Amino acid sequence: MANELKKLVVKEMVSQYRNTDNYLVVGYQGINSLQFDELRKNLRKKKIYLEIVKNSLAAIAFKEIGIAGIVNLLTGPSAIATGTDDPVIMAKETIEWSKKIPAFSLRGGFVDGAMLSAEDIKNLAKLPTMPVLRTQIVTGINAPIVGVVSSFNAVLRGLATVFQAIKDKKEKSGE
Repeated sequence: MANELKKLVVKEMVSQYRNTDNYLVVGYQGINSLQFDELRKNLRKKKIYLEIVKNSLAAIAFKEIGIAGIVNLLTGPSAIATGTDDPVIMAKETIEWSKKIPAFSLRGGFVDGAMLSAEDIKNLAKLPTMPVLRTQIVTGINAPIVGVVSSFNAVLRGLATVFQAIKDKKEKSGE
């Protein structure tokens, strides 16, 4: 590859990776093209993009961005998974595909400002996704409020029943 072309490729990688907070480095040695196409197509549906990279150029790009730690993960045939605002979804999908295709191996990554090992990413995949976490938080906040409102409603119902009984009693006695 000519030097000018390499510089353009690195520049493109820098501009692409600078706008992303989550990167996973995967190995793909031994995956046939049909499996790789299916993998990329299914990941793309979930807004996860898998790009095969030349290790030396990717290393230069990541150093320019300031993420030099990822360089150690770029050994052998490498691909970079990027995308989705939720790193848990990316981790879950990558782990799921590594189970389906054993040659697709997770090496590690950079998630929300921290370098993660493959084991860390497996642990991340066990967490609930952001929409599920938001629902759990709202439900947790909402539950006590619902209890208080139910208590007030019960008191008001009881009070209304007492007033109705007093009214009925007065009507019977003719007052």
